[in-house]
Amino acid sequence: MFSVDIELIFKSTLVKDNQGYKSFDNNTWSIVSLDSPTEQQYLNNGIKDISIIPESAWSQLQGEVELCYYTDDITKTEAFFNIETNPFTLEEEWADKDIEVLYYTDDPTATESVVTIETDPFTLAEEWEDKEIKIIEYTDDPNQTESTITIETEPFTLYDELGDSVDVLYYTDDPSKTSAELNITANYSPLDELEGDFDVVTWTNDEEVIAGNRDMMLTYDALPFEQLIVQPTDIALYGDVKKVVATKVTENSPEGILRMAASFDSGLTWKTYRFNKWLDLDIQDTTLFKRKGMNLDTLNAIPEKDLIALTRIAYYFESSKHYENSYSLDEVKMVVDAPRHAVEIRDMSLQLLNTTATIDLTFSGNKLTGVLDDADQGKVKYRVLLNGKTYYPADGNFTRLAASPFNIELNIDERNVNFGVENILKVEFQDYWGAVDSWETKFIGSYSGLMFMDESGDFLSDTFGGILKQLDYGVIIAGQTTLTKKVRIKNLLGYAVDHVYLEMDKKFETDGVEVQLSRQADPFLPIDYLTYGLIQPEDSIDFYIRIATDIHAKPNPNGNFEMKVTADRV
Repeated sequence: MFSVDIELIFKSTLVKDNQGYKSFDNNTWSIVSLDSPTEQQYLNNGIKDISIIPESAWSQLQGEVELCYYTDDITKTEAFFNIETNPFTLEEEWADKDIEVLYYTDDPTATESVVTIETDPFTLAEEWEDKEIKIIEYTDDPNQTESTITIETEPFTLYDELGDSVDVLYYTDDPSKTSAELNITANYSPLDELEGDFDVVTWTNDEEVIAGNRDMMLTYDALPFEQLIVQPTDIALYGDVKKVVATKVTENSPEGILRMAASFDSGLTWKTYRFNKWLDLDIQDTTLFKRKGMNLDTLNAIPEKDLIALTRIAYYFESSKHYENSYSLDEVKMVVDAPRHAVEIRDMSLQLLNTTATIDLTFSGNKLTGVLDDADQGKVKYRVLLNGKTYYPADGNFTRLAASPFNIELNIDERNVNFGVENILKVEFQDYWGAVDSWETKFIGSYSGLMFMDESGDFLSDTFGGILKQLDYGVIIAGQTTLTKKVRIKNLLGYAVDHVYLEMDKKFETDGVEVQLSRQADPFLPIDYLTYGLIQPEDSIDFYIRIATDIHAKPNPNGNFEMKVTADRV
């Protein structure tokens, strides 16, 4: 888009946040006014081009941000700003917020409306976890005195719910009842009350024992204490974990309790897998571990994508308090997808053969495209540097390992490019085994897109539609037709386009004034719009513009017209 200007108009912008109305100059925000700015403050301090404000400066603003636009163009009824943001979803914007849907209709017969919201699959267990639930029932049945609610839960025992002690409250309306009895059958010994280690001391007058000819024997029947077993070292893996397989010793009697937790940071923190996601777990709290730790079936069912970077496993064992039996774990093994066709055995020596990853890239129209591949079928990662500085990822690290071949498609923001001089773009890439290589290219900084240029080769607008230079026809007398000016449109997108369509923006039309387009200068054949076919990268096309006025056209000191272009990517 570019502008055709008859007389110069003035426009500027101030940015408002919680502190007041601000201007930006020399990489610094300054407060212009605390209240509504005056026209003179816009003229003296307004920002002429807000595209010069870097992303880091926008992040310094506090609270809600407003863009306040001023122009002395009396025909201007609205202003447009192009704002570039990171991609987001409604789910991210609406997280932890109440949403109200307001619906209006003039249909007097409508009594209700239906709103359909598509969400990710979830269960009530995920929504209600660790929350109190109240179920309110209404009925108009006067004979109903009670209601029944059936809830399906995981198996548990009263001991799990009640713990080591419980009070039993008994009520009866039998006036003859003076006492109540409660009979409980359980495995119990007074020694259960002792905490920690203890010694058993006894006395005997058995001469054989006193003489040392026979040892004293103590027989004690009891259940073992619960056990917490933490893996002391990381699991040695030479590939990606595909699956964890745990098996138990088969027993016919009811089993004890086995719970497991996983660590992804060498035992610093622990997690349990519930509702198809990892949740933090304090394994030192054995009651919590027993309640929320993973059972054997859960561990075996964890998908591959959620096992990445697993380093250790912790186990909680406890024999049943109601049955004389224990839980016997047979083995836990990891299924690992190690690199194949990369190992040779010669004379009993092990040699690891690795082929360095390769990259095939092109850079055009400020777009980097290509493929990063590894002949070993291993994983690859990369990072991009622009003029010796980190560009992508922003933290300077390599991207996460991804399966090869990996397609790269990255736009280079022209605000980070040095215009008119040589720039250096470098891509460093690495395979799974750490072998590093790089690709580098040099380019002269320029804009990208379908760019308008005048006949001297100067750009009329930037990549984001900002006006760089105007076609100035000066003062036009009503009834005259101006001289013809040549305009060039150049394909700097980096890829071919088709179905190119050029027209003047209809909202700038003025009675008695017509902006005319033509494919050629002589003869000038006026037409409302221009269409072109395939345009390859770096190719350009020329067209011509003039302004025709009617003798009855009204005077306008600030006549302004804009042109727009659309095209389809090939």
